[in-house]
Amino acid sequence: MNAQATASRRVRPALAAVLGAVAGAAITGTVWWATSASDADVPSGPAFTAIGKVTVFGSWVNGQDGEGCVGTDDLVDLRGGTAVTVSDLDGHELAQGTLADGIAGEVVGDSCTWPLSVGGVPGGATQYRVQIGDRDSVIKVREQLQAGIKVSYGVQQ
Repeated sequence: MNAQATASRRVRPALAAVLGAVAGAAITGTVWWATSASDADVPSGPAFTAIGKVTVFGSWVNGQDGEGCVGTDDLVDLRGGTAVTVSDLDGHELAQGTLADGIAGEVVGDSCTWPLSVGGVPGGATQYRVQIGDRDSVIKVREQLQAGIKVSYGVQQ
């Protein structure tokens, strides 16, 4: 065996070891970046309480004026205790609260209004996604959540 063949056999394992180490470092770095980036993207800042009201107009409510009420038919998920979730625009859940018991006729007859409150919302974002029960989420800015959002379903008569 000549000297060149012997040197070539020694370089190949060394080269494979170097390439393996580089690939391993790249994979480790990618996994670290992917898992840490999601936490870094979650807004942080002084927490606040999101407040507001959800009102349903029309025949999708059941209750007598001045008394408790609940949603019916397509809005059956709206009632006291329904989950209210605040997320960032990337879908990270930030805080969760509930609707309080509804009050029939608070706005007009044939309506039901539920106060909402979600404490501990991080104040670092400018926009938030709010989901009430099974309804589609709505996007609101921080100032709206702090001042009191108003979400309604149905048509006011």
